Amino acid sequence: MKASPYGPAYTPLLVLSGIFALGAVLTLIPYPSASWPNTMGYRSICTFAPGATFVCALLAAITCTLRARLVRRIPTPVFIPIVAIALLGIGLAVSTMVWAGVKATYSSDSDASSGASVLE
Repeated sequence: MKASPYGPAYTPLLVLSGIFALGAVLTLIPYPSASWPNTMGYRSICTFAPGATFVCALLAAITCTLRARLVRRIPTPVFIPIVAIALLGIGLAVSTMVWAGVKATYSSDSDASSGASVLE
């Protein structure tokens, strides 16, 4: 494998960005055997979707930004990655609040029907 002209940190950051981006896609794949549906209404590989999708996309954006700005030293406006990362963070916060509300209904329904006490 040929060495990167940008230094030794470029390739690991590129691989890490790819893994995070792949993770973002994988979280949305339908999976009928999931324990409960995600907040979008279907059962997927990750029941925390789209929250997990936002986390993976946020991590991919951060590693891409680090790779572009610190390793490759691309002179682009810093405004664009900051806005993208902020929007992904807002999406994560909103989807987490929605998920917590939906998950609370599943938890309270199963506790009430099972007759389980708080300690069980």
